[in-house]
Amino acid sequence: MKRKIYVLIFCAFNSLWIIAQTDSAKINLKQCIDIALQYNPYVKEVAKDEIIAGLVVKSARSDLYPVLSTQISGGYSNQYRLNNDYRTGNVAFSADQLLWQNGKVNATINQATYNLKAAGYSLQARKEDIIVSVKTYYFNCLLQSQLYEIAIENVSKANMFLEYAQERYKIGSGRRSDVLKAESDLAESEFERDTYLNSLTQAQNELSMLTGLSTDRLSNLENTLQSAQPDLYAKRLDTLYTLALLYYPELQYVNNLQLLQQSKIREANAELYPRLGFNGGYNWSYNPALPWQKGWYTLLTLQWQIFNGYKQHNQIQMEKTRKTIYEIREEQVKTFLIKEISNRLINIKTAESQIELTNRLMKTTVENMEIAKAQYKAGTGSMLELTDARVNDLLAKQKNIQAIAAFQIALANLERLTGNIYK
Repeated sequence: MKRKIYVLIFCAFNSLWIIAQTDSAKINLKQCIDIALQYNPYVKEVAKDEIIAGLVVKSARSDLYPVLSTQISGGYSNQYRLNNDYRTGNVAFSADQLLWQNGKVNATINQATYNLKAAGYSLQARKEDIIVSVKTYYFNCLLQSQLYEIAIENVSKANMFLEYAQERYKIGSGRRSDVLKAESDLAESEFERDTYLNSLTQAQNELSMLTGLSTDRLSNLENTLQSAQPDLYAKRLDTLYTLALLYYPELQYVNNLQLLQQSKIREANAELYPRLGFNGGYNWSYNPALPWQKGWYTLLTLQWQIFNGYKQHNQIQMEKTRKTIYEIREEQVKTFLIKEISNRLINIKTAESQIELTNRLMKTTVENMEIAKAQYKAGTGSMLELTDARVNDLLAKQKNIQAIAAFQIALANLERLTGNIYK
């Protein structure tokens, strides 16, 4: 008994240690995506639709097999008075099999199959939408976090410059206006810091809604913001468009709906042909007024609906019109892909240019700020020059991290169009 207690205590302690390790570990982008795909209710809903579509395929294939049925009945009737026997009984067993109707059953099966494939692409599209959303909010969280860190650093510099101004004012080599200017700059930098903290909280809330993770856990994200890597996307527009034609799930969804509609046309056409079927069975019946009736039977039936008021003709035209609608949708999706891929490439190249520009700008602003600090300490510079240098350095850093985040988000959107080919 004591041994079992020790084992339970050890297991509980081990579990708590694992949970503590997990809580303290950084969360990466892949983990957020995996959690969101499992957590998101819309993905679960579409996944159920795919399951239903699979069951519809199995149901359609059942039409290939004969239908077996039986009927048993028994009762009383006052119509039969032979020896006061009012009992009646009947037992029937039958099998019905469709032999031929110009491929109607296969057309029904094909409809269900293409519908299943369309449901699969619909699920894939929903998942990729979630992936793009997670990536966007993940990178936005990293962006706001780094902007907040830059803002904290900016507050520290504003404090330092205030100390410079106060020190010079105390020894009589500075002006009171410099102190007031430094105090104003400090208040402004603190306000900006608090603004970025609020933006970070909002970004974490958005990601939390997608993943179900707490904002405390999302405050420990792995930093994956990287500069542009041209080798990842250095492809021509026509190459990316070819990839999109293969992998864009919405296009594959529409294509399968077209094939489904073609099968519906075949099914409607099949109704114009006769139905050839086989029916066989066994009947047994009891009636006191009649001899016992029992025996086997087989039937070969030919059923042909000659005229039904052009109903079938109208059905065929309706299904053909629906197929045309899907063809139009396909062209719309292709036009959308050409436009969006071109826009995504423009966004990526723009972000890359901004990254390169801000990288050069940051080197200049850092150097200018050091010069302004030295000049102010030496008494040859003004607080206004020092503030301008600090603000310019701040803006360069902000623009740089914003450009990197814009690059990552634009790349994620391009991946959405071309099937997540960039890993």
